[in-house]
Amino acid sequence: MEALAALAWDPQIRGFLIFLTAFAILPGSVYLLLATNVGARIGFLLAVAGLMGWMTIMGITWALYGQGLKGRPPSWKVQEVAMSPAGKLDNATDDALDDFPRGWKTLPATLAGKQTDPDGAAILSDAQASADKLLTKEGRKPRIGHEGPIIEEPTEVEKRYRTLYDNAEDYVVVGGYEKGGDNELFTLGQHKFYFRHSPHYVVVQLQQRIEFPEGFGAGAPPPQKAADPDEPVASVVLLRDLGSLRFPPVMVALSSFLIFAVTCHALHRRDKQIMAARATSITPVTA
Repeated sequence: MEALAALAWDPQIRGFLIFLTAFAILPGSVYLLLATNVGARIGFLLAVAGLMGWMTIMGITWALYGQGLKGRPPSWKVQEVAMSPAGKLDNATDDALDDFPRGWKTLPATLAGKQTDPDGAAILSDAQASADKLLTKEGRKPRIGHEGPIIEEPTEVEKRYRTLYDNAEDYVVVGGYEKGGDNELFTLGQHKFYFRHSPHYVVVQLQQRIEFPEGFGAGAPPPQKAADPDEPVASVVLLRDLGSLRFPPVMVALSSFLIFAVTCHALHRRDKQIMAARATSITPVTA
């Protein structure tokens, strides 16, 4: 009995079983009710039309608000990492970096607690977080999920470049540059609308943080963050990946609307046939 109690059957299809059960109870009960009143075929068409109409509205709602069934969120993808003493990118392989830094916009960081360019500071901070995941040992640690550490296979970029720092406290951001991503048609509120996105590049330059000895400056506290001028500058080149956040709900809405239109057309044809049959029927003459 103890051996039998130790056995457990969990084939990892619990979610599918829950979905199939809910589908059989909710839409299945609606179809059963319709089939007993209008027949199996017409009940099936009515049930499918109602379900697909609801799925069309749900897909549109998901697409408008970016909720529900989601695709890949927008993110920054590291293209390459160039090491140089002065922060130049002469040895970069991407063609977009041939004229660096000419034609590039400087991204300001937070200075004295004030942001001279909030949008630029936000872009630099977001890109720095993506670079931190690649270049630090802390960023490459396995994520902790509900069932323990989630160990993922290293990407091609992670195989190409080694970690340079232990964590984000070991380096200082010494520069940030931006190019592209400025071809919006118009701006409505906080949202920008594009006809076609141009490649959006960001270069984040990092340098090893200097370690000050104890008693530095005759009792004065050392600077909070200072770059070591003797260490090389790591220039991380990132490209904006727009992702596909709203692509799945849009596909759900389109496919559901097509099925909804087909079922409605079949019901409409049936109604026309019934009306034509009634029009040609012989009405008995009453005395």
